[in-house]
Amino acid sequence: MRRGLPDTAPEWQEPANREAIEVELQLITPMFGGGYKTREVDPLMPIRPAAIRGHLRFWWRATAGAQYESAEELYQAETAIWGGAATKEDKAVGKVAIQVQLKNAGKPAPYSEIAPRATPREGPLHGYFLFPFQAQRDGTPAATGRQEIAFRVRLLLHDSLSNEEREAVRNALKAWIAFGGVGARTRRGCGALTVVGSNPTEWLMPIERTQCQDWLNRLIPVALREGKTVALPSLVNAQVFLVSPLSDATQVWRELGRFWARFHKGHFDENYQPMKGSKWNDYRGVLCRLRSGTESLRLAKPYLGLPIIYQEIRGAKGLCFTGTLEPTESGRMASPVILKPVALSNGKIAGLIAVLNAQPPTRIRVNNRVYGLEPPSQDPVLKSLGASTMLEAVIEAAKIHFSVQEDAIRVGGRI
Repeated sequence: MRRGLPDTAPEWQEPANREAIEVELQLITPMFGGGYKTREVDPLMPIRPAAIRGHLRFWWRATAGAQYESAEELYQAETAIWGGAATKEDKAVGKVAIQVQLKNAGKPAPYSEIAPRATPREGPLHGYFLFPFQAQRDGTPAATGRQEIAFRVRLLLHDSLSNEEREAVRNALKAWIAFGGVGARTRRGCGALTVVGSNPTEWLMPIERTQCQDWLNRLIPVALREGKTVALPSLVNAQVFLVSPLSDATQVWRELGRFWARFHKGHFDENYQPMKGSKWNDYRGVLCRLRSGTESLRLAKPYLGLPIIYQEIRGAKGLCFTGTLEPTESGRMASPVILKPVALSNGKIAGLIAVLNAQPPTRIRVNNRVYGLEPPSQDPVLKSLGASTMLEAVIEAAKIHFSVQEDAIRVGGRI
């Protein structure tokens, strides 16, 4: 005989022996994607606990992961905190439960209203970051994001976690708020966050340089602060710039987009002219001269992330190469460069330019053929910036564009 359903739903029972970490967050830039459909925000559940767990796992690896000597040690430490794939022998249950409470569902943010129209004088501005969300050639309409979402995140820490593990969880949360966000394209400023409600200064980066250096250093274990080679993207030895603190996140995002569009053009030995072509040597100096028998390529832009797609443009003159540049191991290599508005503890919004410490690619696939990859030795843009690598060039270009005299803060460096 089937049992009947209870008259009332069971009451929520708070898990025993768990410390709670609560933080209330709000978007300062629109979020795109993150839903069950590609490029769309789920209006009923725009912020998902599973997505936040994924973000926190990444920033845990970026802050604490470099202390482990092998991939196996890293995996064991990570799954002990965050959980993993269950087996017959091990359920691999994590020790951090994540709850999300939506406080404000926000409002739609159509691409056409968020992305400014490019002009010959200023270029595409922050629309340069939003190209994946524009209308597609196959008829897919432009995406609609969502803005002004507010939500509370609650982390419940199991009592078996050590003090060091608890601190690592807190640091991952701080790093996610500062360097990450929600939805897609967070490394280019979409879905950026600030802390609202009580205690925002506990979680937000200070603006004064010495305090900021100390705040960043405390995100990584003491043993890693003297510098270490890492095999995964890490904040250890990363470089961080804070520029142009303002009250308006959109204005900050706008100027970051203008900088990044200028950097991709390579216009640093003269004033930026958006209508002029690129000065980097990759296209005409290397790809257009590809010949059979070539074993390795000296390119600059693959070090900023892959894939890179050179499209065929109808009516365009002088095209000599079309196709796709990809990493050899997978279809995508995330950029080690982060550009986004970041909320500060004094209530201002600064432009954040961060170069993560990551192993550079050594091989590349060009139109399904594999080549060795080396940094260029004679690129005119690198020469004009006085840089030997692409990531050094990002820092030097930022100093010129934003008229910054000081060097970037190196995480783990001396105060």
